[in-house]
Parts: sequence; structure tokens; C-alpha cells
Amino acid sequence: MSFGDFLASWGLFGRPYLLTILAGMALSILGVVTAARRQVFMAAAVAQASTFGFAVFALFAGAAAIQATGHVGRDAVVIGSAVAAALLTMLGDGRQTQGSRLDGDERTAWVFIAAGAGAILVLAHAPAGMEQFRRMQASSVIGATTLDVVTFAGVLLAMAGALLWGGRLLVLLLADPVMAAAIGMRVRTWDWGLALVCGACVGLGVRSTGMLFTFGCLALPVMIAKQVCGEVRSLFWASPLVAAATALTGLWLSYAWDLPPGQVVVSLLCVALLAAAAGRQGWDAISR
Repeated sequence: MSFGDFLASWGLFGRPYLLTILAGMALSILGVVTAARRQVFMAAAVAQASTFGFAVFALFAGAAAIQATGHVGRDAVVIGSAVAAALLTMLGDGRQTQGSRLDGDERTAWVFIAAGAGAILVLAHAPAGMEQFRRMQASSVIGATTLDVVTFAGVLLAMAGALLWGGRLLVLLLADPVMAAAIGMRVRTWDWGLALVCGACVGLGVRSTGMLFTFGCLALPVMIAKQVCGEVRSLFWASPLVAAATALTGLWLSYAWDLPPGQVVVSLLCVALLAAAAGRQGWDAISR
């Protein structure tokens, strides 16, 4: 299958293609934040929580409510659950205090496990809801709508604008929060803001592309970029470039081989990470 045939298919699959690229880039930028804060697993917990929110909605609202609200109610619950999970997990400072309190890592693990088990139990006797849950757990961009594309285009533009406006402050916060507080930054307010953005973006990602693709694009592009970039600042442009290039290649291969695009893109990211890590190890050996 030639690349020209793939380009010709944009007339038919333009929306899923654009969603894959835009969502991958936006999530990879957010992934820099989670990686710098050593909270990559937090993203998986947040994504898992959003599927639990959908499970609860599917059980108590049902198909009739989804049809009546035009999916607005479902989407609100999915995104709201992700935001709540982000606030619960991302705001932990990783330290255990007062003996019985859970630290950040422990809260993250609890959210991931409880949400995953709870979603299955809630939908155990709801075949229709279970099928939709499985589709969210996997990755599917084929049903992308114009609203999905516009939403992630807006998210990506907002992120780019935020980085241009406050990129230096964000880098300082991620690299040295103590220094950030010393110069007058409201660290706790920034933490709340980052948690809200993380939850909203992960919820949107799970709703539109599935949990696998969302977590893959959050975690893997920044891991690949770190093999080349030595500074947090450079990761903010290198990670979305990695995500965009891999998404475009994955879409081409998925069209050529008739495979699910989300899984192909994530698999390519996994292969690229291994190659980048091996290349970095080889370069370090030569440099010595």
C-alpha cells in the first residue's frame, strides 16, 4: 500500500486521523508534566477512574438517558471522574504523614485498583454497558466526530499558548518547586491547576480515543524524548513531535495492514522507546 493511497484516504477518514494526531500531541505535552513530577502511573489511575465513572453512569442512567442527553451526561461523568481522580492522586506530595494517612503513590495505587475492580463489578450484569466499557478500555478513534477534533485542536492551542505565556514558570515549578515557592510562586495553586488540566484532558482522551491510547500517549513520547533531550524545557516541544510523527506513521501502517490505529500507534511508540534507549546506551558507551 503506497503512501499516496493513505493520503487519498483522508477524504474518508480525515476526522479519525486528525483526532489521533491532535490527541497524541496534546497528551504528550501533559505527559511531560506527569513525568517531571514522577507521576506517570497517576495518569493510568486517572484514566481508569474515568472508565469507572462511565460504568456508574451506564448502570444508573442506561441507554435511554444517553440517547436523551446526546451523550452529554455520559461525557460529563467520564470527565468529572477523571478530574476527581486527578485531584486525589496528583496533589499528593509523596510523603506519608500522621501515620495512617496514605502518601501520593499509595493513593494512586488505590484509585487504579478500586476503579478497575469497581467498573467490572458495576457492569457485570449489564451486557450492553460492558461492551461499551471494553471499547473504552481499548482504543478506537474510528467513531471520531467533528466535535472531538475541534476539542483537541482547542486543547492543543491552549497548551501552546500557556507554554508561551508561563513556560518558564512551569519549568521552574517542575524542576525545583522549593525555588519556585521562594520566588513567590503559589505552588499549591499551580498544583490544583495542573491536576484539573490533567483530569480534564485524560477524561477527554479516554472518551474519544480509549484508555490504552490515552495512557500510551501520556507516558511513551516523553520517555522517548528523554533519551535525546536533557532539559525539561526541550521536552515540551520534542514530545509532541515524537507523538505526531509516530501517530502519522501508525495511521499509515494501520490503513495499509487493516489494523486498529490506536493499538498500532501505541505499539510503534513502544518499539521506538526500545530503539531510542538502545541508541542512547550505545552513544553513552562511545562517548566514554
